[in-house]
Amino acid sequence: MNMKFIKKIGVLFGVFFFLFTTGIFLNSNLYAASIGQGLTEPEVGWKRYNETATAIKYNGNWLAYSTSNSYYGGTHKVTSGIGDSVEFKFYGNKMRLIGILYIGASKNIEVSIDGVKEQISMYRDGVSYQTLNFEKTGLTDSVHHVIITNKEAKEFYVDAIDINEDGRLIGQNVPINLEAMGGDSQVKLNWDLVNDAESYTVKYGTEPGKYTETATASKDAYGNFVIPGLTNGTKYYFVVSAKINGVDSEYSNEASATPEGGGDGQTDPEQPSGNRAILIVTMTTGLEKEFDLSIKEVNDFIAWYEGKQAGSGSASYVINKHDNNKGPFSSRKDYMLYDRILTFEVSEYSK
Repeated sequence: MNMKFIKKIGVLFGVFFFLFTTGIFLNSNLYAASIGQGLTEPEVGWKRYNETATAIKYNGNWLAYSTSNSYYGGTHKVTSGIGDSVEFKFYGNKMRLIGILYIGASKNIEVSIDGVKEQISMYRDGVSYQTLNFEKTGLTDSVHHVIITNKEAKEFYVDAIDINEDGRLIGQNVPINLEAMGGDSQVKLNWDLVNDAESYTVKYGTEPGKYTETATASKDAYGNFVIPGLTNGTKYYFVVSAKINGVDSEYSNEASATPEGGGDGQTDPEQPSGNRAILIVTMTTGLEKEFDLSIKEVNDFIAWYEGKQAGSGSASYVINKHDNNKGPFSSRKDYMLYDRILTFEVSEYSK
């Protein structure tokens, strides 16, 4: 009888020990911080930048304080000006804003990530330091542009920025959203404007991360820069930097494209008719992409876009351009990123 009792106790202890240790190992997932909670250190999977990081830009009239241990690193910044903002770029897939909740804080703060806007509040009856004020996860693993703007004459605080542990903050002068499109013996590049850029330096090669050629683009070439004299059928990889005060910035994201033969894409096909339409997609860069598609293909695109607006579906959509390309496009398929689309319009042909 005693032996059986001891064995039962041993089994129960083993189960308890397993559950206890499992709880410890899974603690970061079971007890992830939520909005409004204190977060004095970054959680597992995150890393923290103090608000003093040079890659963070403050627009407007901000005051810096460094007199209290209540703030991360002993410092924080605050403004009460309408329209004052904090701005930064980062490479990664998630970010958090660490600030303060206070009775005198703004209830109307706009967070814009790549142009997609949300509203948050820092108001609380009382005061809480080093709190998680905003969180965005599930972003594409790429470069993102964040602008957080105060919309009322109440206090707006910045204490720190958290991003995923393998991400990084990027300097304000780094070009972002580099895109490459193949043509006949050439590749067309476009990227977002960098204010105050004197010129841009483009590096490229036939292996990712290895760039053997260099080209210089003027300050106005960011939306339409062509690299000619390339070999059709060979895939090329590109990065771009901005030159300001004679100094080159860090390089942008890497983009790739394959030049293809078959003409310049300007020959007009026979005018189609019937159950077809022209789909014109305007990108956030200002670039227009035009496709001649069946009504079913147009409807499939619209269904994907509306589904993504509702929070479901993939981040990208592939459009088959067949043999009836319009505009300066040579490749057969175009990969459309949801967060790069500004508007689109559909023009149906007469039957």
